[in-house]
Amino acid sequence: MIRGVEIRDLSVFNDGRGDLVAIENGANLPFPLRRVFYMAVDDPKIVRAQHATSADLFLSPISGSVTVAVDNGEERASIRLRTRARAIWTRPGVYIVLRDFAPQTVLMVCASTHFEDTCYFQTPQPHLIEAPALA
Repeated sequence: MIRGVEIRDLSVFNDGRGDLVAIENGANLPFPLRRVFYMAVDDPKIVRAQHATSADLFLSPISGSVTVAVDNGEERASIRLRTRARAIWTRPGVYIVLRDFAPQTVLMVCASTHFEDTCYFQTPQPHLIEAPALA
């Protein structure tokens, strides 16, 4: 992966009642949680995000799949999130583009800052990207 981006595997607990995926501060969520939101997209032509932020972000599909393109100002990569057992953690300053949504995709995003405290940028901000925390 590129600097400022990590793929995180999540534990899925399955029994006859379905799947349970837990996201916990200090366990698989590597930053203090301040906000959670989700987007529901049915049209594969929709493109979301197209910005960098001042927040750590943790993206995981609840259903469906999405391609996450990331750019740290020096390197670029694209990751297809296809399962709720996988997430992407992006550090502040990483430029993100969400595209190629499968029908009925619901993407959950956990953020390290409240909306009103988050800055948005139209280009990568490499100076905001810190060394990945060990979590």
